[in-house]
Amino acid sequence: MHILVVSGTFHPEPGGPPTYLRNLLPALQARGHDITVVTYTDLPTSFCDTTTYGYPVWRVTRQQSIPKRLLSFTRWVWQQGKSADVMFISDYGLPAAVANLRLRLPSVIKNVSDFTWEFATRRQLIPAGLTIDDFQTAELPVQVRLLRWIQRWYTDAATLVLAPSHYSASLPIGWGIAKEKTRVVYNAIDQAHFENLPSVGTLRDELGLGAGPQLVGIARLTPWKHFDLIIAAFQQVLAELPTAQLTIVGDGPSRADLEAYIAKTKAKQVTLVGAVPHDTVARYLTAADLYVQFSTYEGLPHTVIEAMLAETPCVVSNIGGNPEVVTDKETGLLVPALDVSALAEAMLHMLTNEALRQHCIKNAIHQLDKFSWDTLVSNTEAVLKEAVALRT
Repeated sequence: MHILVVSGTFHPEPGGPPTYLRNLLPALQARGHDITVVTYTDLPTSFCDTTTYGYPVWRVTRQQSIPKRLLSFTRWVWQQGKSADVMFISDYGLPAAVANLRLRLPSVIKNVSDFTWEFATRRQLIPAGLTIDDFQTAELPVQVRLLRWIQRWYTDAATLVLAPSHYSASLPIGWGIAKEKTRVVYNAIDQAHFENLPSVGTLRDELGLGAGPQLVGIARLTPWKHFDLIIAAFQQVLAELPTAQLTIVGDGPSRADLEAYIAKTKAKQVTLVGAVPHDTVARYLTAADLYVQFSTYEGLPHTVIEAMLAETPCVVSNIGGNPEVVTDKETGLLVPALDVSALAEAMLHMLTNEALRQHCIKNAIHQLDKFSWDTLVSNTEAVLKEAVALRT
């Protein structure tokens, strides 16, 4: 098949979707498929990169007004789609759906979140702190309802809707997309980053970490990741474990707010290291005693799976796709979202109970097969082929 991949963000930009595509597309190539990508760039002009990836990547500059940007992107999708057999849309559906009114290609859209909620949160069109789950049934402003209608239209325009978890699949079903159109393929991890790593002690020296208990949180810094609450809970942990350290890895729109929060609260023993390469993420996870994630939205958390591979126990919020990865007291600890005291208690429990730690590590390792790349590639390829068959 010739697969046209449409994505709003792509390598080397940070985040889950670029990492996912960076690993998936060469694997599909290795199975005999041709790949073309249409995406964005922050550079001032649009261009086509034909040498970096082994397949052409057409990049449309973001340095245009939104209407011009959408028009340019739609035109490029249409031009590249004329030679494609199927369109694979990575959570950026409007230009693809408009172009496909003429192309009439079979298409698969991967839906990992709720774009309307994310957009409305960023633009402050809804109350601060409104979670993705509460948003689904909230009374919304007119402009947000319009955006939701557009999102439903372009999602329903796809032949099939792919989701990384049953929770993620439930979101478009809630918008009115037929359940029969949805397919779930779990996210996977690239185990190569975790192979042949130095000892924990060597890694801690390399990363500048201390000898005390090491906690790490890794994510794009957005409001719904709630690193401020992780920091608040960690300050409670310090009362019992005064040599503990918390390292936050990642960058994003909330970084300045997080730095201001740390300064205002005089939070102790917290380090923000910014964005790092993926192999360095593996090093932080392996060097840590505990991985912490306390967001109010997760589709299916890559980093939690990676922490399991690194044999680092996890404490995560009981929301979204997290319970599909973590079973409470068996492969990690689940805590109620936004409950700082419960988070602090769970962090302390996991750090101080060696029997629980080893129990969770052992059980987590045993479930990693369902998150393998071979499984993901095979299942994704099958969904693309199914979409083609449904249109023939």
